[in-house]
Amino acid sequence: MLNNVDEKHIIKKLNEIGISLSMEKDVNKLLDIILNECMEITKSDAGSLYIIETKNIDKVDIENVLRFKIAKNISRDIPFLETTMPLDTNSLVGYSVLNNKILNIKNVEEYAKLKNIKYNRKFDEEIKYKSSTMLVVPMKNFSGKVIGVIQLINKKNEYLKKIGISAKIEDEVFQYNEDEEKIIESLSSQAAILLERTKLYENIETLFNSFVETMVATIDARDLTTSGHSRRLAGYALGFAKAINRIDYGKYKDFKFTKEEIKELYFASLLHDVGKIGVKEEVLVKKNRLSDDRISIIGYKFNIHKNNLKEKGEIDLKKYDEMYQFLVEINKKGFITNEEEAQIKDIATIEFIDIDGDKKNIVDEFELSNLTIKKGNLTDNEKDEMNSHALQSYEILKKINWIDSLKNVPMIAACHHEKINGSGYPWGKIDEDIPIQSKIITILDIYEALTARDRPYKPPMPIEKALQILEFEVKANTLDKDLYDIFINEKIYEMYKEELDKIVKL
Repeated sequence: MLNNVDEKHIIKKLNEIGISLSMEKDVNKLLDIILNECMEITKSDAGSLYIIETKNIDKVDIENVLRFKIAKNISRDIPFLETTMPLDTNSLVGYSVLNNKILNIKNVEEYAKLKNIKYNRKFDEEIKYKSSTMLVVPMKNFSGKVIGVIQLINKKNEYLKKIGISAKIEDEVFQYNEDEEKIIESLSSQAAILLERTKLYENIETLFNSFVETMVATIDARDLTTSGHSRRLAGYALGFAKAINRIDYGKYKDFKFTKEEIKELYFASLLHDVGKIGVKEEVLVKKNRLSDDRISIIGYKFNIHKNNLKEKGEIDLKKYDEMYQFLVEINKKGFITNEEEAQIKDIATIEFIDIDGDKKNIVDEFELSNLTIKKGNLTDNEKDEMNSHALQSYEILKKINWIDSLKNVPMIAACHHEKINGSGYPWGKIDEDIPIQSKIITILDIYEALTARDRPYKPPMPIEKALQILEFEVKANTLDKDLYDIFINEKIYEMYKEELDKIVKL
């Protein structure tokens, strides 16, 4: 029995263990803590921990198995490979689980023989060891269901003392007492509940991740020309964060992302364009100044005009074909000169008589406003609508009930078009008001869009030219120079040099 001193020590120890277990969210680390503490409290030389799993056979039959998760031995260096074994009475742990019973064994071989359990000594023999005394305790959750089992082997008088050759082990070990049974039973139940909580947390996290990836897939489905952009951006972002955490130079040498902040960056990168769900499809997927149908209509109007002129006896009509071909080429250009703009406006003044006898311009006001866009292919109104996606991302994401560690995702995502000189959108924030994660996404968003190899309407820009454009933006005081230097020095831009479809996950 425990004396007062031992009892106070055990109570203190159990409190420390409880705090340690409740703070751990990683299942494997949690199991490791459980087994270590059980071995130390009972001064066990060895121990194992098994988890009950459900295995599907042919997608029909269901079978429970024991997963051999951890094995430790103070006196021997043992090779360990995580495996599964049948959950039946052919093993001591299986017998304990199926009978929902604690086994406090004084002599393992005699007990196995008595209960007709097939005890395999092969492992002991390979490491010149002998499992003599044993305590096997089922791990029960709050409802009493067994979800795993702890197996402690060879209790000693000193925890860290190593025991010798197998022939003399019986003389150096002791049977576990009733107090140890109760302590390990209590600890194993507490551990089982925390293990289920941790697994539930992991399942929720998996569910959330799949939800996020589904949202990203939905965005991709709306615009197949940029499919994969957000996922690649998230991969770049993880590489960027890891680079910042390891550098020893520049403004950010003392800055370190926490695990939670890296998660925020990852999810914000994946969801930065979620607001595009609210952008009209004809604006979102607009690849030229005018649609193919609209440019064809201009050709149709030229043909009507030429037929009218033929009827009047005009012979030289080739110039109208050249005008139309000029407009076809302009329609696909990303930038037009002042001379080209003037030429488009001259063509737009040409009038023709349509099939209803009405006089109209070859190029109407809508077509003219689109063809004379100086840079890009969006009108001012269309740009406003496209740019609204950043604010819409914020409005969509802030409605999600984020956990505290991810509460900044909406703001980080929404600020990916902000510029440090205040010229960005949606709020015109300046340097110190923009989250560092957003500054990272801004650099990556520009680079990935320029170099993407899956855009059907344009070839990828050479990396060297894309980096020159980023450098120009840095000199224009729109991008963070120190982050740009890290992007260059740590060669983050090479992450997708070989693998276009490589998806990096947390």
